[in-house]
Amino acid sequence: MHSTKLSLVLALAAGSLPAQESAVDTAQPVATLSTTEVVIDTPAIPHLTLKGNYRDLPEQGFDLTSLLMGGGGEPVAFEELRQTLRDLELDDSDRILIDFSGGFALQSVHVAELQRELTRLRSTGKELVAYVENASTGMYQLAAQCDRILMADMGGLDFGAPSMAVTYLRDAMELLGVRMDVVRCGDFKGAVEPYLLSEMSDHLRQHYLDMLETMNRATTTSVAARRGLSLAEVRAAQKQRLLTANDALEMGLVDELVEWTGARRALTAVSGGEELTFRTARAEQRRKEVNFFTLVSQIMNPEREEEIEDESLVVLHLEGTIVDGTSDAPGSIVSGPTASRIRRLATDEQVKGVVVRINSPGGSATASEAILVALRELSDEKPVVVSMSDLAASGGYWITCFGRPILAEEQTITGSIGVFGTKPNLGPLMRRIGVNMDLVALDEAASMGSMTESWTEEQKGLIQNSINQVYDRFLTNVARSRDLPLGDVANLAGGRVWSGRQALEAGLIDGIGGLEEAIAMVRSEGRFDGEPEIRHLPRPRSIFDSFTEGLGQAKLAMDLFEEPASRLAIKAMNLDQALRLFLDALENDSPTRIWAMAPSSLEVR
Repeated sequence: MHSTKLSLVLALAAGSLPAQESAVDTAQPVATLSTTEVVIDTPAIPHLTLKGNYRDLPEQGFDLTSLLMGGGGEPVAFEELRQTLRDLELDDSDRILIDFSGGFALQSVHVAELQRELTRLRSTGKELVAYVENASTGMYQLAAQCDRILMADMGGLDFGAPSMAVTYLRDAMELLGVRMDVVRCGDFKGAVEPYLLSEMSDHLRQHYLDMLETMNRATTTSVAARRGLSLAEVRAAQKQRLLTANDALEMGLVDELVEWTGARRALTAVSGGEELTFRTARAEQRRKEVNFFTLVSQIMNPEREEEIEDESLVVLHLEGTIVDGTSDAPGSIVSGPTASRIRRLATDEQVKGVVVRINSPGGSATASEAILVALRELSDEKPVVVSMSDLAASGGYWITCFGRPILAEEQTITGSIGVFGTKPNLGPLMRRIGVNMDLVALDEAASMGSMTESWTEEQKGLIQNSINQVYDRFLTNVARSRDLPLGDVANLAGGRVWSGRQALEAGLIDGIGGLEEAIAMVRSEGRFDGEPEIRHLPRPRSIFDSFTEGLGQAKLAMDLFEEPASRLAIKAMNLDQALRLFLDALENDSPTRIWAMAPSSLEVR
């Protein structure tokens, strides 16, 4: 128990207690005020500051685009934050200060998971006090779970409803002389609309609006319930969006305004002169020590997984774009090593159950199928539950289709059951700058992969036939795993995307919940003799992995200019994802790749 010694004067005559001093840290000694004293143990108030980029899989992988363009930051394991809150449940203090001013980033589903953790903490009878300076919607949604919100008087609240921005490329491509050949299944496959249209189609706009509405309902309902407001009042605040501290106070969104002096002094100032002491609450670093020989082993064999020695429940993180390949790459789910990792879990006797945690927009259809087959084999051997993070769409949904329970959060984006193929035609641009390419071939089929010619109608029909076969496989996988009629799946497919709530109502998932709920479901299947160790795989990449992978990425980027253009297949997303898919396409002999890919615009802000 953390405590401090408070010295009280035992006065024989009438008198007053010594004046209260400002907040002090327990690391500072407290002077003795008299020769006669009574020592009272008063628990210091835990002060938890949310700071860092919290991730499910806190990889420190080399990111070529971030290196060139700046940005990013060292990721922090979200599980460490969760464990800190669990530790505070056992703390002796009856009050906890949660500081939202440190600057932090969360995946959208982490907001829902932290809400549940704060509810658990509040249920122990502790008073939770939030301190905010400038808050975003997600940050405020968490602060609203506390019993009391203190806001700096010069602060503000950006309390906007979720939105999506889509960049349409057709006019710019025509201006440059670039055309994109596209084949697809489903009118709602928003991943290809930017190539074909100058602005969003009406039916896709309405579909996105319906999804955003269900996602926002989770936010407004939560805030209204905690702050004693009506849904209309919360929506009115969202429509104003930019709120000053005074606005937030008048609307009932915060309880008190304080000077911009930091969390500890703010809480002391509103505590009626009570002398407060604080201690920093932080997660324990639950990392195993690594010796020199382990480091050398990691350098020589970066794909080697740490051996599982005790009975364990494994959380398998599948995060990033799904691509074909044989070597792990940061930010990607590579089919070869991922399938091998899954098969090792299936045969490891110490692994008693697995939670598959997915955060992926999809990617290669063939890579998705390879991973699905491995997961199906794993589920034949052991209890498996799927936990969806921010995004499990298109290929990210494909890999869930092995007949086991699926959980998602209200803010999860899923579905996007559809496929497409693209090929850029740079002919007009090349001719504009005086470059012409002549193709010598035995038949017209050779031009299918040409970067200077569009597909003929016959070629387009052949590629559409391939796309249709992949799409039929996708629909069949979903229908079989979700026990739905094929016609019902077709009505949910066509590239449509859904929020977690919509997916639950449609039968595409089994429940609303996060990683902890998924772990509890695996435990409930009774394969454990005692309390299993929770293991998160794959291990976050070390600085040595990052260095070697970075060299590999840099070399591949330099090799781009030496590859024959006829092998290219481009899917425009953010720069980093586009580069990975671009590199992947270069290594594939097929002129056109088939993607099970969600639209890049599915980043809700």
